[in-house]
Amino acid sequence: MEHNLTKEEIRLIQMSWNLMTLKSKTTGEKFYANLFKKHTDMAELFKGDIKEQSGALMRMVKTVVEGLNNPQIIIPALQELGRRHREYGVKDEYYKEFGNLLVETIGSELGSDFDVKTKAAWEKLYDTLGRVMKN
Repeated sequence: MEHNLTKEEIRLIQMSWNLMTLKSKTTGEKFYANLFKKHTDMAELFKGDIKEQSGALMRMVKTVVEGLNNPQIIIPALQELGRRHREYGVKDEYYKEFGNLLVETIGSELGSDFDVKTKAAWEKLYDTLGRVMKN
């Protein structure tokens, strides 16, 4: 995954991720609750246990965050994830809203520790992830 994240942005993402995982163990569940409240049509895409899905999401984000210094390692997993999402019926336009809500949820978990620069770094990261997965 080629990205245009700076070393500072990577540092902000990694630090905020580590802090968030210390503050909350339910970020994934909160994310899906927000997603289904705002986009009831997306709920039908998730057939399994949402707690398991939440855990899978958080593990994937963790893998991406930890792999930002070696992006070539995570590209194949993201591309495969994108292929599976297409099979599940995920539309390209869902990626933007999914990313916006993920960043919003992380921000709400971090509170005052989620400053403008950190938010911008997460938005930039998710934009890159969405492009990789859609392609």
